[in-house]
Amino acid sequence: MSTELDHTATAQEAVLALLRAQMAAWAAGDGAAFAATFTEDCDFVSFLGEFIRGRAALAAEMQRGFDGFMHGTHLAEPLRRTLRYPTPDTAVLITMTPRPAPPDTPAGPERSIQTRVAVRTGDRWLFTSFHNTPVRA
Repeated sequence: MSTELDHTATAQEAVLALLRAQMAAWAAGDGAAFAATFTEDCDFVSFLGEFIRGRAALAAEMQRGFDGFMHGTHLAEPLRRTLRYPTPDTAVLITMTPRPAPPDTPAGPERSIQTRVAVRTGDRWLFTSFHNTPVRA
């Protein structure tokens, strides 16, 4: 028999696995793999304020970044993280991270906060919305 606690633990593992998949895709410079963590109709607001709609557009834009100004960078482990479930099929993940940097480079003082909304369809979780904004001192 499944309990609410079992559901929550499984859902938490699934959403955090999506975050780890994003981190791995970023480190690999793989725009398609990064975008694969999102729904087909996702909404994405970048740190630079760009609004990107849809997985295909996101894959292309991320790849341009990985091939350009984000080349060789990686996402650090979040400094802070909250995860809650307003409904059983919706998760809100908020992270605070240092700005992406090349490997073996100390993180600078710049921080940003990312809000990700994940949805469950069947037994699969995907992010459907993402917003990244700088932290002001």
